[in-house]
Amino acid sequence: MGEKISTNNQGEVFIMTQNLSSSALVKPLAKDIHAEADIPSGYGKTESFLLPKDPAWMFLFWEITPNTLDYLKSQYGEETLKAARTVIRLHDVTGVEFFDGKNSVQYYDMPVIFEARSWYINAPQSGRTYLADLGYVTADGKFILVSRSNSTPVPPGKVSDIIDDKWMVVEGDFQKLLKLSGADYIGLGASELMHVIGQRWKLTELTPSGAAKSSWSSFALHLDKVQSEDEDIWLNADCEIIIYGSASKNAIVSINGKDIELKEGKFSIRQHLPAGSVVDLPIKARNAKGDKTRQINIKALREQGK
Repeated sequence: MGEKISTNNQGEVFIMTQNLSSSALVKPLAKDIHAEADIPSGYGKTESFLLPKDPAWMFLFWEITPNTLDYLKSQYGEETLKAARTVIRLHDVTGVEFFDGKNSVQYYDMPVIFEARSWYINAPQSGRTYLADLGYVTADGKFILVSRSNSTPVPPGKVSDIIDDKWMVVEGDFQKLLKLSGADYIGLGASELMHVIGQRWKLTELTPSGAAKSSWSSFALHLDKVQSEDEDIWLNADCEIIIYGSASKNAIVSINGKDIELKEGKFSIRQHLPAGSVVDLPIKARNAKGDKTRQINIKALREQGK
């Protein structure tokens, strides 16, 4: 008995098994297991997940099903939800063994668009554990929970302030370290040398990591020239804009000339807004024939900080 493999003009693969009487049995093969499959846009389940990105940022992504929204409308009323604000309520649950929705150390509310399905969250403080609730805040201040994420720790963003005082101080080793770093304090005793190193650690703690790498050699080597903590400060900030809206379900919507997908007639985009830039985003809706259009122009300016 022999087998032949062939394909038809649709690309389907068949195995033809032949016996001695020349009769044939054609069996379609299963689809190629290596063929690429599209990632589904959703899994039909309301859920959310919070991930740490770095000491300053977290990433939240979620799915909210239409059934969940319909249930909330039936429980609280459609008009109540329309008038409510959609928020991410970020809970600090550091040291909380069992979170019941009310026993967090503190919480922070930030506006969100449910249709965005993902959001970057700035961690209020590094080295803490956080949990995110997606929900509505009604006009009277009541919070309606839609989805609760997992809790996740954010790594600390500074050098540990824990000093192990059990290590033996070796005079020669301290002198070699200071000599290599460019500080000529060979004549100091061990306790004085430890004080010098402690002052330098404080200096690095007050300085951004990038600056510490590029300008370490410019730091003052004499302690009477070191700036105090309240004088040596730094600040980082960035900005993005969120544009959202709705249109007729049969409308074709474009932003800045590029067609975008509508989800139940709604849309939202996020756009980075660099310092000193102007973002011009014309939004246009047209019907299938193209003979009816509506347009809104949104322009944002971010001034260059000093």
